Amino acid sequence: MVLGRRRRGASGHGPQGTAPAAPGERADQAGPAVREADDGQAASPGLSRRAVLGMAGGGIAAAGLAAGMAGGVAVGRSTAAVAPGAATYPFTGRHQAGIVTPAQDRMYLAAFDLTTTSRADLTTLLQAWTTMAARLTQGLGAGETGFASGPYDAPPQDTGEAADLPPAGLTLTIGLGRSLFVGPAGAPVDRFGLADRLPDALVDLPHFPGDALDPARSDGDLVVQACADDPQVAVHAIRNLSRAAFGIAQIRWTQLGYGRTSTTSTAQSTPRNLFGFKDGTANLKAEETDALEE
Repeated sequence: MVLGRRRRGASGHGPQGTAPAAPGERADQAGPAVREADDGQAASPGLSRRAVLGMAGGGIAAAGLAAGMAGGVAVGRSTAAVAPGAATYPFTGRHQAGIVTPAQDRMYLAAFDLTTTSRADLTTLLQAWTTMAARLTQGLGAGETGFASGPYDAPPQDTGEAADLPPAGLTLTIGLGRSLFVGPAGAPVDRFGLADRLPDALVDLPHFPGDALDPARSDGDLVVQACADDPQVAVHAIRNLSRAAFGIAQIRWTQLGYGRTSTTSTAQSTPRNLFGFKDGTANLKAEETDALEE
């Protein structure tokens, strides 16, 4: 026996525990072959404990990766299924949306004064608002061409503040003021031939003790209530409706609101407002179908 020489395996073709080297390959680069057992008997072909643990670890890592990927897919699907702000309510229907629709968290209220005495102009405005509101409440732009397209020499049909935002449950409710029918208080005039259609219940509110109302922030010929779960969506809607009214009506006053403090459904509770009161508990509910028809 020569010291320093590597003991050869039973086959005599390479170092113990290795397979014969391929042509051009060093013997110490050859792969594992038959291992010799401690008792001198050839062990069954297999892997070392280290290799087994290594492969097991790799398997665990692969399983973990697969689980992570599956988890990612599951989370992605779950997120898509409950995407916040994706709710929509149709603008058209038997009753206007925004009255017994599930109350949203934000509101933008705008009153308008008409600057025309033409009934045809009033009709044109309400038709334009109807078309625009039907689009906005579904998460679409105010016009067909959007805010970054359309004719080069024309203004965009949409101001773009709600681009890439979800509909956020936007509802647009349009109301008619008493002055639309009979003119402003103290100066009655039938500008549009609608005096005979004034609803009996549409009366001026009386003065209440402690009132200190600003006439400039009261009344109005038309009022638009924009409700949404995103304030930017509500503001965007009012801004585009006011643009469409150019030359026919102008904003008289606006008011932002936040925090749902009323309920429009028996499924909703009535939270307290900033004064600590519960308001709106007697409001009309969506489930009160008979009352809705009154």
